[in-house]
Parts: sequence; C-alpha cells; structure tokens
Amino acid sequence: MPDVLPSQLVSSVMAKLYDVLTNGDDTVPQSEDNFFSWAAPGIPVEEHDFDFLSQGLTGVVKKKAIDAMRNTAQPSAGDGTATAAAGGGGAAAAPEATTQPELTPALLEQLRAQDTAGLYMQAENLARLVDFVPDVAKATNEQFVRLSVLNNEGSLSDIYRYILRMSQVMESELPAETKAKIEKFRGLLSVTTKKKNLVDDTETEVSEPSPMAKAYFEKMAAYENAALEYNTHRINALTASEASAVHYWAINANTLRNRVRAAMSDWVSNGYKNEYEQISAFIDQVMQRDMALLKQEYRDDLERARITGLASGSDFFYTSLIPGNFAKSGGWTEFSFSSGDFERHDSSNYSTKRWSAGASGGFLGFGASGGGSRSRSHEEFHGKFNSDHFSLRFEICQVPIVRPWYKQAFLLSKSWRFDANNPEAKGEIVSDGGAPPKGLIPAYPTTAIFVRNLKLSLGHSEGFTDFVSNATSSSAGGSGFVSFGPFFAGGSYSRSSSSGNSQRDFGFTYDNQGMEVLGMQIAGFKCHIMPKSPNPLPSITKWI
Repeated sequence: MPDVLPSQLVSSVMAKLYDVLTNGDDTVPQSEDNFFSWAAPGIPVEEHDFDFLSQGLTGVVKKKAIDAMRNTAQPSAGDGTATAAAGGGGAAAAPEATTQPELTPALLEQLRAQDTAGLYMQAENLARLVDFVPDVAKATNEQFVRLSVLNNEGSLSDIYRYILRMSQVMESELPAETKAKIEKFRGLLSVTTKKKNLVDDTETEVSEPSPMAKAYFEKMAAYENAALEYNTHRINALTASEASAVHYWAINANTLRNRVRAAMSDWVSNGYKNEYEQISAFIDQVMQRDMALLKQEYRDDLERARITGLASGSDFFYTSLIPGNFAKSGGWTEFSFSSGDFERHDSSNYSTKRWSAGASGGFLGFGASGGGSRSRSHEEFHGKFNSDHFSLRFEICQVPIVRPWYKQAFLLSKSWRFDANNPEAKGEIVSDGGAPPKGLIPAYPTTAIFVRNLKLSLGHSEGFTDFVSNATSSSAGGSGFVSFGPFFAGGSYSRSSSSGNSQRDFGFTYDNQGMEVLGMQIAGFKCHIMPKSPNPLPSITKWI
C-alpha cells in the first residue's frame, strides 16, 4: 500500500462516516437531512456543560460547591500554633486549624444563585453555538468539508425574527371552535414557564418544549441512534477488511434490525410519534385559514423564548438538546476505520439528495494552532502515512436540536409572503429551492453530531512527532492543539462566551505511533435543506 497524505486519509474517513449517517436500506430509510456542516476542528465540550438540560435553570446547592468553599477557608490564628521553646530548642508546629463556614440560609441561597448563574451561562453558550445558518452554496464546495457559516444576514434567530416582522399573511377568519382547538393543540406541543432574571429579579415567561414534545424527540433520538448502530455494522460488513465485521453482521444483523424496529415501536407507543405529527399536520392545514392568528402566536412564542445573557446583556433564544442526559446515557455507537476502508472510500463525493460536488481540496489533514483558536491560520503537516498502519475509532451520537421558538411550518406554508409594499423586504426569499439553494435560510442545523474517546493509530511518519510537540508547546503558555480533519485531537482550546474568552486543556496521549483523546467534542451538525419559501398560492388575493 503506498504512503498517503493526511488529507487523503481524512477525506476517506469522512466518506465512510457520511455513508453511515445518511444511507439506509429496507430497515433504515435514507436520511432526509443529509447535509453536514463539519466543525473543523471539533468543539471540545464536557458533560457538565449540559447540566441545564436535565436540571433546568433553577440552581441547587451542590456538594462540590460546598467542598470548594471549604477548601478556600482561611486558617485560624492563635491556639493552633506552637511557639519555639526557650534555650534554642523548638517544638514542632501544630497543624493550623481551619474555620469552616457555617451553612446559613443566606450562604445556601448564595450557592444556589451561583449555580443558577452557571446554568444560564450554559444555556446561552449552547443557544449561540447552534444559532447559525450554514452556507450551502460556497463556490469552492468548501461547505461540504468545513463549518461554513452564512454571515451576511445574521443568525438564524435574527433572520426568523425579521421574516415574522416583514411578512404578510392571507386574510381570513377561523371559526371560534377551530381557534380553541388550535390553542389546545399548541398547548400540547409547548409550555410556558416562568424564569427569573438574575439581573433585576423580574420574572418572565419562557416557551419550552412540552412533555409530549420532549418524549417525541427523546424517542426519535433513540431511534436514530439505533439506526446509526445498524448502518455502522452493515457498512462495516459491506466494506470489510476483517472477517470479524462480516461474522458480526451475519450473526447479529437480526438483533440490530429488531433494535431498530423496537425503537420505532417505542417512538410510536411512548414518544407520541403519530399524535405529535398529526397535531403538526393539523396546525399546518389550518394555517391556510387564519394565518394572522397563528403568526401572532408564533411571534409570542419567539418572545417567550427570549432570555437576556448575564454578562453580555444581550438576548438569546432558549434552545435545548433532547435527550438532555445524552452525554451520560446509552445510545453511543462505535465508529471504526481501517486500511481496508481506505480502499473503498478514497474517491467518494460529498453530496445531498439533490446535488453533489467534489469536496474541493478535501478535508484538512493534520492541522495545528499555536493559540488554541478555531482560526484557519494554522500549520498543517504535509508528511505521509502508510495507510496499512492507519486505524481510527471513536464513539458517536446524534442529538436533536430543539428550538420551541422556531416554526418551520410557518416558513413552509403557502399562505404567506414578504410584504410586497415594503422596499426593505421586496425581493427577499427564504430559499429558492435550488440545487444548491440560495436565500436567507437555505438550510439550518437540526442535529448535533457528538464524538468521544477518539483513538488514532498512525504508525511512524518522519517529522510527525516534532509536529505534535511543536503544536502543543511552542506557543506562549503551551496553548496549542492538534486537529485531524473535523476532529479535535487534543491540546488547549479557547472559545468565546458571554463572560469573555475561556481556555480549557483537553488531555491527550501520543506515543509516536498513535493518539488518544478521551474527551467529548462536537464534530459537526446535520442540517435540513429548505425547499422553496415563500411559495404562496396564486389564488390568494387579500393579504394583511
């Protein structure tokens, strides 16, 4: 096997991963959302970054906070210190006593407030991280291999708010009983809860997914991860370079298939799949009757999801991942890649169902940054590896992104348009439905792709050891990191938040033959491609 460039290895790895995430068979249908924005490099995260998803935004007193407070307690002076004896002899000093703070109600409330502030920070960081519109039509096709964000019009929430403000809807009036039914159904899909503003202590209503919606997305995530495991082993068997992959599929295919079917049955029985989709279909149907009422309710949903950041003072819109305990639960699938896979996936294109294009230049190979930022200005390793000695393993999980304030049903309705009389909105489109589409929202992220416990076996390559060493230690403070394509391969990582820039060190091991990164990271996002919108019915003559 000839030596290959790192970019060739990465492109081959991503071709197989793309195949696993999107292609199906009679048991697992092909994914409808098969456009990906890869975060090259990956975004390291930790389990506790998502505490707010399971705990909510109400703080509690945690043992680790009490322990941290006690560890910083000051030693007390006086009786605990021995003095030297006369005549030059000295007695050993007794241990200094520490004054343990009393856990008064005021102190407990302070600890709860600190925990609450941390939860709000977590919610803001996630909301801002996924509040983007991917660029699906970049001329260089780079959007297939790197996180390309469409920055011209702002964030997804900015554009959606603009659409609601600048749109006209069909003029009509619903019967009172239909209005009541819609209100009942909407109450089944989302609920409002009161959240405390830590800045001025006021309470505001925030829209969140209802228990039905949470169950729907939790069971959907379980089904998708069962399907991911099924696809992984099926493709491993089809492209096997090891007999074990074929044996595994031959013996366990029925078990894997039954897991997929059981997950679908569980989604239907306990995840309200049919009910949720019937309610959504009903609301979509009546949108052709009294759009003005529904549009106002959607604007209210958007406002109820608005939260003000603590440090930044700017607004964000509450967004969650479901299930909230994904980082600690099952549902993770092992992905593996070996030399045999390289032969079968080295010439794949990255495409959607509607258009395809070769990934110009391929993915990055091994990259390095001296400052731990996600800037493109970093060094790359241009040596070669023997593909016979290359292997990659990691665990992968798909987690749905839930935005209770974002109503795709409105954007897809045929009963709205941009205000034709407003010069600012005239000629605007959400998506032209092209291949690839263009517009304000040609696509948006629907699922976060998490990976963890990444292990690379590389063999020996001249100069690579020096490359890794320089990447992680040459910069001031040793804040460098290494990346392998869209994956973060260890080191330090800086990221911005409402409290400023923070830096974390993510450990990795390197032994001249391979690398191991045990932490969790966001590798990218699965995105939904928008059809033509707006696409109003030509029969509508009255607009408001």
